Amino acid sequence: MAFPNDLSNVSAFKVHPAIGVARLANNDDFYEFFDYQAVRDAGNAQSLTYMTVQEGHHWMMRQAVRFRVFAYDEDGKDLGELSSDVMTNLGIDAVWHVTVANRKLNNFSDGSTPVIEASGSASGSEVTRLEGANPWRESNVWLGDLHGNGMFVPPKGGVYRRDKNTVIPPYGSHTSDNGVQDTTSDGMVTVELSDINDVPVIPAGVLVAPQQHSPDVNPGDINNGRNLDFIAETRKLLNIPEDAPLTGAGYAMDFAIMSTMNAEYAPGMEICLNRGNALPDPAGAFFPRGQNHIAEAEIRPAYGENGADFGALTAGLCSAWQTDLNACLNYWTSEFPNEMAYDDAPDTRKLARREFAAAGPQMGNPEDLNAYIDMMGVARDLDDDPFFLFGTERDGNDDAGAQPQPPFLLDAPQ
Repeated sequence: MAFPNDLSNVSAFKVHPAIGVARLANNDDFYEFFDYQAVRDAGNAQSLTYMTVQEGHHWMMRQAVRFRVFAYDEDGKDLGELSSDVMTNLGIDAVWHVTVANRKLNNFSDGSTPVIEASGSASGSEVTRLEGANPWRESNVWLGDLHGNGMFVPPKGGVYRRDKNTVIPPYGSHTSDNGVQDTTSDGMVTVELSDINDVPVIPAGVLVAPQQHSPDVNPGDINNGRNLDFIAETRKLLNIPEDAPLTGAGYAMDFAIMSTMNAEYAPGMEICLNRGNALPDPAGAFFPRGQNHIAEAEIRPAYGENGADFGALTAGLCSAWQTDLNACLNYWTSEFPNEMAYDDAPDTRKLARREFAAAGPQMGNPEDLNAYIDMMGVARDLDDDPFFLFGTERDGNDDAGAQPQPPFLLDAPQ
């Protein structure tokens, strides 16, 4: 006998993806990354199933990530998923745990603004809301939801201001900011499994990041010095050979989601691995490879005593998520809102920024971006026509409609 019939050949369980990226949006609805990845892999990326129609217009959903558990033998071979059916057959119960934190202002204010941290557990059909204390008033900062099936759903995008007149600082000024908190975070996801005979469980990391600004174009597809392949660059950081193999369904999940991450770590948007107050040893924020069931080529964040502090991987990003996105949009396109061509021999690829209101937001004003972000037309221009967009989270023929007003949020996004 062997897995999945018993645990006799199981040496470790691992949570995958090793890094889960959950993306903000100001939308009640969400989609799950790997469900949507299957749509993309089938060549049917543009699907209204993954958008919400509000007042006749299509709005981007929040991107959730479902974490799953895989079994490995003593040689590091993937034995398969510890699925709900397998757990039922083996009499195993699962309780998911997550701890995330936002330490941006704590990092930039040299500790005068406290870290906002939230922890929670969920099993079965439970959904646990993750909230941390607001530093300025008696309310909480929403950092996400944990579902009992291992799914992490990010909060809505938004800002928490010291007072109603506090403005979001522009890119370049955020390092001196101490008055605007946001809903991004990072931390650890793990699962407590009953009756597994002391088999260790290797946890994963989760990053709560802004929306993808070109969701149908992976960073590795374009290299302009500001849009670098996360896997390739992180392998350099960790001294992993660029052709090191990793096989198995769990590692395939890792690569799928890491392929959407930009490795220009300043600002980076999803993650910041530049050396700084919160992360003095960027390479030390990952599990050491080749020991304790971590493969030689594995990229897996580590938290706690032998890794990073909760919130450290996003602490070096801008103090408000709008400014992260602002900076990355400028780096990727150099101009807004039309398009910029990238040479990708033998063809030329264009990334289109569709005009969604008469004037459009000004890239130097994060307040405008805060109001407009959900209605940005972000997609590839296939026919040299910015109104014909083959997108992954947009309907290219949709009219975004009237100009919204910047929200000034004093309490948690609902």
